[in-house]
Amino acid sequence: MKKLLSLSVMMLASAYADAADLTTIYEQAVNNDAEIAAARAVREANSYNVTIARGALLPQLQASYSHTVVDAEIEMVNFTTGATSTENRDYELGSLEIQASQALLNLNSWYTYKAAQTADEAEALNLQLSEQQLLLRVSGAYFDVLRAADNLETAIAEEKAVKRSLEQTKQRYDVGLIAITEVHEAQATYDLTYVNLLGQQAALDISFEALEVLTGQQHKNVSGLKDAISMQMPQPADVSEWVNTGLDKYPGIRIVGLQKTALGQQRDAARYNRFVPTANLFANYTNADNSPFIGDDPTDSTVISYGVQISVPIAAGGALYGQSKQAAANFAAADYQLEAQKRQVKQQIRSLYRQLQTTVQNIDARKQAITSAESALDATETGYEVGTRNIVEVLDAQRNLFSARRDYANARYDYILTLLNLKFYAGTLNEADIQALNAWLTN
Repeated sequence: MKKLLSLSVMMLASAYADAADLTTIYEQAVNNDAEIAAARAVREANSYNVTIARGALLPQLQASYSHTVVDAEIEMVNFTTGATSTENRDYELGSLEIQASQALLNLNSWYTYKAAQTADEAEALNLQLSEQQLLLRVSGAYFDVLRAADNLETAIAEEKAVKRSLEQTKQRYDVGLIAITEVHEAQATYDLTYVNLLGQQAALDISFEALEVLTGQQHKNVSGLKDAISMQMPQPADVSEWVNTGLDKYPGIRIVGLQKTALGQQRDAARYNRFVPTANLFANYTNADNSPFIGDDPTDSTVISYGVQISVPIAAGGALYGQSKQAAANFAAADYQLEAQKRQVKQQIRSLYRQLQTTVQNIDARKQAITSAESALDATETGYEVGTRNIVEVLDAQRNLFSARRDYANARYDYILTLLNLKFYAGTLNEADIQALNAWLTN
Protein backbone atom coordinates (compact mmCIF):
# COMPACT_ATOMS: atom_id res chain seq x y z
CA MET A 1 0.00 0.00 0.00
CA LYS A 2 2.80 2.41 0.88
CA LYS A 3 4.43 1.72 -2.48
CA LEU A 4 1.18 2.46 -4.30
CA LEU A 5 0.70 5.67 -2.39
CA SER A 6 4.25 6.84 -3.00
CA LEU A 7 3.97 6.18 -6.72
CA SER A 8 0.63 7.96 -6.89
CA VAL A 9 1.90 10.96 -4.95
CA MET A 10 4.98 11.20 -7.16
CA MET A 11 2.82 10.99 -10.29
CA LEU A 12 0.47 13.71 -9.12
CA ALA A 13 3.32 15.90 -7.90
CA SER A 14 4.88 15.78 -11.37
CA ALA A 15 1.59 15.99 -13.24
CA TYR A 16 2.36 19.42 -14.61
CA ALA A 17 6.08 18.94 -15.24
CA ASP A 18 6.81 18.52 -18.93
CA ALA A 19 3.09 17.89 -19.42
CA ALA A 20 1.38 17.82 -22.80
CA ASP A 21 -1.42 20.35 -23.19
CA LEU A 22 -4.69 20.03 -25.08
CA THR A 23 -3.37 21.65 -28.26
CA THR A 24 -0.43 19.26 -28.40
CA ILE A 25 -2.67 16.24 -27.89
CA TYR A 26 -5.06 17.49 -30.60
CA GLU A 27 -2.27 18.03 -33.13
CA GLN A 28 -0.97 14.53 -32.47
CA ALA A 29 -4.46 13.11 -32.93
CA VAL A 30 -4.95 14.98 -36.22
CA ASN A 31 -1.83 13.30 -37.57
CA ASN A 32 -2.20 9.86 -36.01
CA ASP A 33 -5.84 9.05 -35.26
CA ALA A 34 -6.96 6.06 -37.31
CA GLU A 35 -10.60 7.14 -37.56
CA ILE A 36 -9.87 10.56 -39.07
CA ALA A 37 -7.31 8.99 -41.41
CA ALA A 38 -9.96 6.53 -42.60
CA ALA A 39 -12.45 9.39 -43.05
CA ARG A 40 -9.97 11.26 -45.25
CA ALA A 41 -9.35 8.13 -47.34
CA VAL A 42 -13.08 7.54 -47.78
CA ARG A 43 -13.53 11.18 -48.80
CA GLU A 44 -10.82 10.85 -51.45
CA ALA A 45 -12.23 7.58 -52.77
CA ASN A 46 -15.78 8.92 -53.04
CA SER A 47 -14.62 12.09 -54.78
CA TYR A 48 -13.96 10.00 -57.90
CA ASN A 49 -17.68 9.23 -58.22
CA VAL A 50 -18.09 12.60 -59.97
CA THR A 51 -15.41 11.70 -62.51
CA ILE A 52 -17.02 8.32 -63.07
CA ALA A 53 -20.50 9.81 -63.59
CA ARG A 54 -19.18 12.56 -65.88
CA GLY A 55 -17.58 9.95 -68.11
CA ALA A 56 -20.97 8.98 -69.55
CA LEU A 57 -21.37 12.53 -70.91
CA LEU A 58 -17.94 12.81 -72.53
CA PRO A 59 -16.60 11.27 -75.76
CA GLN A 60 -15.98 7.53 -75.70
CA LEU A 61 -13.17 5.98 -77.72
CA GLN A 62 -12.36 2.29 -78.02
CA ALA A 63 -9.84 0.42 -80.15
CA SER A 64 -9.60 -3.31 -80.67
CA TYR A 65 -7.34 -5.56 -82.70
CA SER A 66 -7.61 -9.25 -83.43
CA HIS A 67 -5.17 -11.65 -85.11
CA THR A 68 -6.41 -15.00 -86.33
CA VAL A 69 -4.35 -17.93 -87.66
CA VAL A 70 -6.27 -20.28 -89.98
CA ASP A 71 -5.12 -23.81 -90.78
CA ALA A 72 -7.86 -25.26 -93.05
CA GLU A 73 -8.15 -28.60 -94.76
CA ILE A 74 -10.67 -28.41 -97.64
CA GLU A 75 -12.07 -31.41 -99.47
CA MET A 76 -12.51 -30.59 -103.20
CA VAL A 77 -14.94 -32.45 -105.57
CA ASN A 78 -14.48 -32.68 -109.34
CA PHE A 79 -18.05 -32.55 -110.59
CA THR A 80 -17.01 -33.88 -114.02
CA THR A 81 -15.29 -37.01 -112.90
CA GLY A 82 -16.68 -37.23 -109.39
CA ALA A 83 -13.17 -37.56 -107.99
CA THR A 84 -12.28 -35.90 -104.66
CA SER A 85 -9.08 -34.34 -103.48
CA THR A 86 -7.89 -32.57 -100.30
CA GLU A 87 -6.37 -29.09 -100.28
CA ASN A 88 -4.65 -27.38 -97.31
CA ARG A 89 -4.89 -23.64 -96.90
CA ASP A 90 -2.88 -21.76 -94.26
CA TYR A 91 -3.31 -18.00 -93.80
CA GLU A 92 -3.53 -15.25 -91.18
CA LEU A 93 -6.21 -12.59 -90.71
CA GLY A 94 -5.83 -9.26 -88.93
CA SER A 95 -8.56 -6.80 -87.92
CA LEU A 96 -8.28 -3.30 -86.45
CA GLU A 97 -11.44 -1.49 -85.30
CA ILE A 98 -11.77 1.97 -83.78
CA GLN A 99 -15.10 3.09 -82.34
CA ALA A 100 -15.95 6.62 -81.16
CA SER A 101 -19.18 7.98 -79.72
CA GLN A 102 -20.50 11.12 -78.05
CA ALA A 103 -23.77 11.47 -76.17
CA LEU A 104 -25.93 14.19 -77.71
CA LEU A 105 -29.00 13.67 -75.54
CA ASN A 106 -29.04 11.45 -72.44
CA LEU A 107 -31.02 12.92 -69.56
CA ASN A 108 -30.50 9.80 -67.46
CA SER A 109 -26.72 10.25 -67.55
CA TRP A 110 -27.04 13.99 -66.98
CA TYR A 111 -29.09 13.67 -63.77
CA THR A 112 -26.88 10.82 -62.61
CA TYR A 113 -23.93 13.18 -62.98
CA LYS A 114 -25.73 15.95 -61.06
CA ALA A 115 -26.58 13.48 -58.30
CA ALA A 116 -22.90 12.51 -58.07
CA GLN A 117 -21.93 16.17 -57.71
CA THR A 118 -24.43 16.66 -54.90
CA ALA A 119 -23.29 13.48 -53.19
CA ASP A 120 -19.72 14.76 -53.39
CA GLU A 121 -20.74 17.90 -51.50
CA ALA A 122 -22.30 15.65 -48.85
CA GLU A 123 -19.06 13.66 -48.61
CA ALA A 124 -17.11 16.87 -48.01
CA LEU A 125 -19.47 17.65 -45.14
CA ASN A 126 -19.03 14.10 -43.85
CA LEU A 127 -15.32 14.76 -43.50
CA GLN A 128 -16.06 18.06 -41.77
CA LEU A 129 -18.34 16.22 -39.36
CA SER A 130 -15.62 13.65 -38.68
CA GLU A 131 -13.18 16.48 -37.95
CA GLN A 132 -15.58 18.03 -35.46
CA GLN A 133 -16.13 14.63 -33.88
CA LEU A 134 -12.35 14.34 -33.50
CA LEU A 135 -12.39 17.61 -31.56
CA LEU A 136 -14.99 16.09 -29.25
CA ARG A 137 -13.15 12.79 -28.89
CA VAL A 138 -9.84 14.47 -28.11
CA SER A 139 -11.39 16.85 -25.60
CA GLY A 140 -13.37 14.05 -23.98
CA ALA A 141 -10.30 11.83 -23.64
CA TYR A 142 -8.13 14.69 -22.36
CA PHE A 143 -10.53 15.85 -19.67
CA ASP A 144 -11.27 12.25 -18.71
CA VAL A 145 -7.58 12.05 -17.79
CA LEU A 146 -7.85 15.20 -15.68
CA ARG A 147 -11.06 13.92 -14.10
CA ALA A 148 -9.40 10.63 -13.24
CA ALA A 149 -6.31 12.42 -11.88
CA ASP A 150 -8.44 14.66 -9.65
CA ASN A 151 -10.46 11.69 -8.42
CA LEU A 152 -7.24 9.83 -7.64
CA GLU A 153 -5.79 12.82 -5.79
CA THR A 154 -8.96 13.05 -3.72
CA ALA A 155 -8.90 9.30 -3.11
CA ILE A 156 -5.30 9.50 -1.85
CA ALA A 157 -6.16 12.33 0.53
CA GLU A 158 -9.25 10.48 1.71
CA GLU A 159 -7.26 7.31 2.33
CA LYS A 160 -4.74 9.22 4.42
CA ALA A 161 -7.44 10.94 6.47
CA VAL A 162 -9.37 7.74 7.11
CA LYS A 163 -6.19 5.88 7.98
CA ARG A 164 -5.29 8.58 10.50
CA SER A 165 -8.76 8.31 12.03
CA LEU A 166 -8.38 4.54 12.23
CA GLU A 167 -5.09 4.87 14.05
CA GLN A 168 -6.56 7.40 16.49
CA THR A 169 -9.52 5.12 17.10
CA LYS A 170 -7.27 2.19 17.90
CA GLN A 171 -5.29 4.34 20.33
CA ARG A 172 -8.46 5.47 22.11
CA TYR A 173 -9.64 1.88 22.30
CA ASP A 174 -6.31 0.76 23.75
CA VAL A 175 -6.70 3.18 26.68
CA GLY A 176 -10.33 2.20 27.18
CA LEU A 177 -12.01 5.39 26.00
CA ILE A 178 -14.22 3.77 23.32
CA ALA A 179 -15.80 0.42 22.49
CA ILE A 180 -14.42 -2.06 19.97
CA THR A 181 -17.38 -1.38 17.66
CA GLU A 182 -15.93 2.03 16.78
CA VAL A 183 -12.67 0.37 15.75
CA HIS A 184 -14.61 -1.99 13.50
CA GLU A 185 -16.48 0.94 11.97
CA ALA A 186 -13.24 2.78 11.25
CA GLN A 187 -11.59 -0.35 9.82
CA ALA A 188 -14.53 -1.05 7.50
CA THR A 189 -14.51 2.53 6.24
CA TYR A 190 -10.77 2.36 5.64
CA ASP A 191 -11.07 -0.89 3.68
CA LEU A 192 -13.70 0.66 1.40
CA THR A 193 -11.56 3.76 0.96
CA TYR A 194 -8.58 1.63 -0.02
CA VAL A 195 -10.65 -0.26 -2.59
CA ASN A 196 -11.82 3.05 -4.05
CA LEU A 197 -8.21 4.21 -4.27
CA LEU A 198 -7.27 1.14 -6.29
CA GLY A 199 -10.21 1.75 -8.63
CA GLN A 200 -9.22 5.39 -9.17
CA GLN A 201 -5.65 4.36 -9.96
CA ALA A 202 -6.93 1.93 -12.59
CA ALA A 203 -9.28 4.58 -14.01
CA LEU A 204 -6.36 6.97 -14.53
CA ASP A 205 -4.31 4.30 -16.31
CA ILE A 206 -7.27 3.50 -18.56
CA SER A 207 -7.81 7.17 -19.42
CA PHE A 208 -4.18 7.50 -20.52
CA GLU A 209 -4.69 4.42 -22.71
CA ALA A 210 -7.56 6.22 -24.44
CA LEU A 211 -5.23 9.12 -25.24
CA GLU A 212 -2.77 6.69 -26.77
CA VAL A 213 -5.49 5.32 -29.05
CA LEU A 214 -6.06 8.83 -30.41
CA THR A 215 -2.47 10.00 -30.69
CA GLY A 216 -0.55 6.77 -31.22
CA GLN A 217 1.82 7.93 -28.47
CA GLN A 218 2.12 7.25 -24.77
CA HIS A 219 1.54 10.08 -22.33
CA LYS A 220 2.25 10.19 -18.63
CA ASN A 221 1.48 13.82 -17.80
CA VAL A 222 -1.00 16.38 -19.10
CA SER A 223 -1.58 19.99 -18.10
CA GLY A 224 -4.25 20.46 -15.46
CA LEU A 225 -7.19 22.84 -15.25
CA LYS A 226 -6.64 26.18 -13.54
CA ASP A 227 -8.60 26.89 -10.38
CA ALA A 228 -9.60 30.47 -11.17
CA ILE A 229 -11.79 30.01 -14.25
CA SER A 230 -15.11 31.73 -14.79
CA MET A 231 -17.53 29.13 -16.10
CA GLN A 232 -20.61 31.01 -17.25
CA MET A 233 -23.35 30.52 -19.80
CA PRO A 234 -22.12 31.17 -23.36
CA GLN A 235 -23.55 33.72 -25.74
CA PRO A 236 -26.15 33.99 -27.16
CA ALA A 237 -28.24 33.69 -24.00
CA ASP A 238 -31.39 32.61 -25.88
CA VAL A 239 -31.63 28.87 -26.55
CA SER A 240 -33.76 29.50 -29.63
CA GLU A 241 -30.80 31.23 -31.27
CA TRP A 242 -28.67 28.15 -30.64
CA VAL A 243 -31.40 26.02 -32.21
CA ASN A 244 -31.62 28.23 -35.30
CA THR A 245 -27.83 28.16 -35.68
CA GLY A 246 -27.81 24.38 -35.42
CA LEU A 247 -30.56 23.97 -38.01
CA ASP A 248 -28.55 26.16 -40.37
CA LYS A 249 -24.96 24.99 -39.72
CA TYR A 250 -24.92 21.52 -38.17
CA PRO A 251 -23.19 19.29 -40.76
CA GLY A 252 -25.45 16.34 -39.98
CA ILE A 253 -28.54 18.26 -41.15
CA ARG A 254 -26.76 19.64 -44.20
CA ILE A 255 -25.57 16.14 -45.13
CA VAL A 256 -29.08 14.71 -44.98
CA GLY A 257 -30.35 17.70 -46.97
CA LEU A 258 -27.80 17.09 -49.71
CA GLN A 259 -28.57 13.38 -49.68
CA LYS A 260 -32.23 14.26 -50.22
CA THR A 261 -31.26 16.48 -53.17
CA ALA A 262 -29.11 13.71 -54.65
CA LEU A 263 -31.97 11.23 -54.31
CA GLY A 264 -34.24 13.71 -56.06
CA GLN A 265 -31.78 13.87 -58.94
CA GLN A 266 -31.54 10.09 -59.01
CA ARG A 267 -35.34 10.00 -59.15
CA ASP A 268 -35.25 12.32 -62.17
CA ALA A 269 -32.60 10.12 -63.77
CA ALA A 270 -34.82 7.08 -63.32
CA ARG A 271 -37.80 8.93 -64.78
CA TYR A 272 -35.86 9.92 -67.88
CA ASN A 273 -34.83 6.32 -68.37
CA ARG A 274 -38.40 5.46 -69.42
CA PHE A 275 -39.87 6.45 -72.81
CA VAL A 276 -37.33 9.28 -73.22
CA PRO A 277 -35.08 9.00 -76.30
CA THR A 278 -31.32 9.12 -76.16
CA ALA A 279 -29.17 10.31 -79.05
CA ASN A 280 -25.55 9.39 -79.67
CA LEU A 281 -23.14 10.46 -82.39
CA PHE A 282 -20.95 7.55 -83.47
CA ALA A 283 -18.10 6.82 -85.90
CA ASN A 284 -16.42 3.50 -86.67
CA TYR A 285 -13.24 2.70 -88.55
CA THR A 286 -12.45 -0.90 -89.48
CA ASN A 287 -9.45 -2.26 -91.37
CA ALA A 288 -9.59 -6.04 -91.70
CA ASP A 289 -8.30 -9.01 -93.67
CA ASN A 290 -10.98 -11.19 -95.23
CA SER A 291 -10.85 -14.93 -95.78
CA PRO A 292 -9.77 -15.78 -99.36
CA PHE A 293 -12.37 -17.18 -101.71
CA ILE A 294 -9.96 -18.16 -104.46
CA GLY A 295 -6.24 -18.44 -103.98
CA ASP A 296 -4.20 -18.36 -100.86
CA ASP A 297 -3.99 -14.65 -100.01
CA PRO A 298 -6.60 -12.86 -97.86
CA THR A 299 -8.12 -9.69 -99.21
CA ASP A 300 -7.97 -6.36 -97.37
CA SER A 301 -10.93 -4.03 -96.73
CA THR A 302 -11.39 -0.68 -95.00
CA VAL A 303 -14.80 0.52 -93.79
CA ILE A 304 -15.61 3.94 -92.32
CA SER A 305 -19.09 4.56 -90.95
CA TYR A 306 -20.65 7.35 -88.91
CA GLY A 307 -24.05 8.66 -87.99
CA VAL A 308 -26.52 9.34 -85.21
CA GLN A 309 -28.21 6.63 -83.21
CA ILE A 310 -31.51 7.36 -81.49
CA SER A 311 -33.01 4.83 -79.13
CA VAL A 312 -36.11 4.81 -76.94
CA PRO A 313 -36.42 2.45 -73.96
CA ILE A 314 -39.89 0.94 -74.15
CA ALA A 315 -40.00 -2.15 -72.01
CA ALA A 316 -37.52 -4.07 -69.85
CA GLY A 317 -39.76 -6.56 -68.14
CA GLY A 318 -40.93 -3.94 -65.62
CA ALA A 319 -37.41 -3.13 -64.46
CA LEU A 320 -37.54 0.50 -65.65
CA TYR A 321 -40.91 1.06 -63.96
CA GLY A 322 -39.62 -0.50 -60.75
CA GLN A 323 -36.49 1.65 -60.78
CA SER A 324 -38.55 4.81 -61.23
CA LYS A 325 -40.90 3.95 -58.37
CA GLN A 326 -38.03 2.88 -56.13
CA ALA A 327 -36.22 6.18 -56.70
CA ALA A 328 -39.39 8.13 -55.89
CA ALA A 329 -39.87 6.18 -52.64
CA ASN A 330 -36.25 6.75 -51.64
CA PHE A 331 -36.71 10.49 -52.16
CA ALA A 332 -39.82 10.49 -49.97
CA ALA A 333 -37.94 8.59 -47.26
CA ALA A 334 -35.12 11.15 -47.38
CA ASP A 335 -37.61 13.92 -46.74
CA TYR A 336 -38.77 12.18 -43.54
CA GLN A 337 -35.17 11.51 -42.51
CA LEU A 338 -34.34 15.20 -42.89
CA GLU A 339 -37.26 16.15 -40.68
CA ALA A 340 -36.24 13.54 -38.09
CA GLN A 341 -32.67 14.88 -38.09
CA LYS A 342 -33.89 18.42 -37.51
CA ARG A 343 -36.06 17.33 -34.58
CA GLN A 344 -33.17 15.40 -33.03
CA VAL A 345 -30.84 18.39 -33.31
CA LYS A 346 -33.45 20.67 -31.73
CA GLN A 347 -33.85 18.24 -28.84
CA GLN A 348 -30.10 17.82 -28.39
CA ILE A 349 -29.43 21.57 -28.34
CA ARG A 350 -32.23 22.30 -25.90
CA SER A 351 -31.19 19.45 -23.61
CA LEU A 352 -27.51 20.45 -23.67
CA TYR A 353 -28.36 24.09 -23.05
CA ARG A 354 -30.46 23.11 -20.05
CA GLN A 355 -27.71 20.81 -18.77
CA LEU A 356 -25.23 23.66 -19.12
CA GLN A 357 -27.47 25.96 -17.07
CA THR A 358 -27.73 23.33 -14.35
CA THR A 359 -23.98 22.66 -14.39
CA VAL A 360 -23.13 26.37 -14.03
CA GLN A 361 -25.37 26.54 -10.98
CA ASN A 362 -23.89 23.30 -9.63
CA ILE A 363 -20.33 24.59 -9.88
CA ASP A 364 -21.02 27.51 -7.57
CA ALA A 365 -23.10 25.39 -5.21
CA ARG A 366 -20.54 22.58 -5.03
CA LYS A 367 -17.72 25.03 -4.39
CA GLN A 368 -19.67 26.38 -1.45
CA ALA A 369 -20.41 22.81 -0.34
CA ILE A 370 -16.67 22.20 0.05
CA THR A 371 -16.36 25.12 2.44
CA SER A 372 -19.37 23.92 4.42
CA ALA A 373 -18.07 20.34 4.53
CA GLU A 374 -14.66 21.52 5.78
CA SER A 375 -16.32 23.50 8.58
CA ALA A 376 -18.51 20.54 9.48
CA LEU A 377 -15.51 18.21 9.60
CA ASP A 378 -13.55 20.58 11.86
CA ALA A 379 -16.49 20.81 14.26
CA THR A 380 -17.01 17.04 14.25
CA GLU A 381 -13.32 16.29 14.87
CA THR A 382 -13.31 18.78 17.77
CA GLY A 383 -16.38 17.12 19.20
CA TYR A 384 -14.75 13.72 18.84
CA GLU A 385 -11.69 14.88 20.75
CA VAL A 386 -13.82 16.06 23.70
CA GLY A 387 -16.06 13.01 23.56
CA THR A 388 -19.30 14.54 22.24
CA ARG A 389 -19.03 12.90 18.80
CA ASN A 390 -18.21 9.33 17.81
CA ILE A 391 -15.97 7.95 15.08
CA VAL A 392 -18.91 7.20 12.78
CA GLU A 393 -19.79 10.88 12.68
CA VAL A 394 -16.18 11.81 11.99
CA LEU A 395 -15.98 9.33 9.13
CA ASP A 396 -19.25 10.58 7.70
CA ALA A 397 -17.98 14.15 7.82
CA GLN A 398 -14.76 13.12 6.09
CA ARG A 399 -16.72 11.25 3.43
CA ASN A 400 -18.92 14.31 2.85
CA LEU A 401 -15.88 16.55 2.39
CA PHE A 402 -14.12 14.34 -0.14
CA SER A 403 -17.38 13.70 -1.96
CA ALA A 404 -17.89 17.46 -2.23
CA ARG A 405 -14.41 17.87 -3.70
CA ARG A 406 -15.01 15.12 -6.26
CA ASP A 407 -18.39 16.56 -7.20
CA TYR A 408 -16.91 20.02 -7.68
CA ALA A 409 -14.13 18.74 -9.93
CA ASN A 410 -16.54 16.61 -11.95
CA ALA A 411 -18.95 19.52 -12.37
CA ARG A 412 -16.18 21.63 -13.95
CA TYR A 413 -15.32 18.91 -16.44
CA ASP A 414 -19.02 18.32 -17.15
CA TYR A 415 -19.34 22.03 -17.96
CA ILE A 416 -16.50 21.91 -20.50
CA LEU A 417 -17.72 18.78 -22.28
CA THR A 418 -21.35 19.93 -22.32
CA LEU A 419 -20.30 23.28 -23.78
CA LEU A 420 -18.32 21.54 -26.54
CA ASN A 421 -21.25 19.27 -27.36
CA LEU A 422 -23.57 22.27 -27.51
CA LYS A 423 -21.25 23.96 -30.02
CA PHE A 424 -20.96 20.70 -31.95
CA TYR A 425 -24.72 20.44 -32.52
CA ALA A 426 -24.86 24.15 -33.26
CA GLY A 427 -22.31 23.54 -36.02
CA THR A 428 -19.85 26.11 -34.65
CA LEU A 429 -17.24 23.82 -33.04
CA ASN A 430 -13.76 24.39 -34.47
CA GLU A 431 -10.07 24.43 -33.59
CA ALA A 432 -10.41 27.87 -32.00
CA ASP A 433 -12.39 26.22 -29.20
CA ILE A 434 -9.45 23.92 -28.52
CA GLN A 435 -7.13 26.93 -28.32
CA ALA A 436 -9.53 28.72 -25.96
CA LEU A 437 -9.68 25.69 -23.68
CA ASN A 438 -5.92 25.40 -23.77
CA ALA A 439 -5.74 28.85 -22.15
CA TRP A 440 -7.62 27.39 -19.17
CA LEU A 441 -4.82 24.92 -18.51
CA THR A 442 -1.77 25.33 -16.32
CA ASN A 443 1.48 26.04 -18.13
